Amino acid sequence: MEFRVIKGREKTENGSITLEASIFLVIFIVFYLIMMDFIQIARAQVVLQYAANEAAREISQYSYVLTKTGIVDKRVSTSSQAAAFTADAASLLDDIEEVGNAISTGTGAAGAAQQAGQHVYDFFSDPNALMNNIFSLIKTQGADMLSSMVIEAIVEGIVEAQIENMSAKGADEYLKDLGIDGGMAGLDFGSSHWANASSGGMPELEVCIVYTIDFHLGIIELEPRTFKVCAKTALW
Repeated sequence: MEFRVIKGREKTENGSITLEASIFLVIFIVFYLIMMDFIQIARAQVVLQYAANEAAREISQYSYVLTKTGIVDKRVSTSSQAAAFTADAASLLDDIEEVGNAISTGTGAAGAAQQAGQHVYDFFSDPNALMNNIFSLIKTQGADMLSSMVIEAIVEGIVEAQIENMSAKGADEYLKDLGIDGGMAGLDFGSSHWANASSGGMPELEVCIVYTIDFHLGIIELEPRTFKVCAKTALW
């Protein structure tokens, strides 16, 4: 009788150990899958950041001739003039809106109207300067559209070449293996800018890549997440 009790206890203990081992194994597998997902996201970040850095470096070298011929400085000067004109126009509209608010509330209308009147006079007092500012704005908008189209195409080509240098696979297949939606077609270079004036006055190039990656914790599917990598350098 005592032997049977001991034997039954051993079976119970063996069953308990097996259950605990199964629970631990499930937790370990889920944790492992989560870590692999984070590693995959980190790999995509590193690959695209490196490609963005190389694209910025190469385009900066291409821009050397344009800098020496004064084209970059002219582009920055026109952009700065257009930005100042836009800010002045926005300030004028704010003054006019303030006059309307003052009239509706019945307080400070005279002071607001005087300030707005002076701003309007200053804004339109020099027709030549006004037309130059308008033309600079038009040229800047056109140049921005053209340079954005060109810089996007150049960045895409360099990024694709850099990624293909990292793997025996094609760039599109490699990016899809990293979990990036759409592969190369899923990369957005629209935030890249060429010859922007920095705070110190030095024209800059900024290469940006926006991409969406499948995000899940182990077997739990979550909403795709959007990431962005950027590389910035001065144009000498």
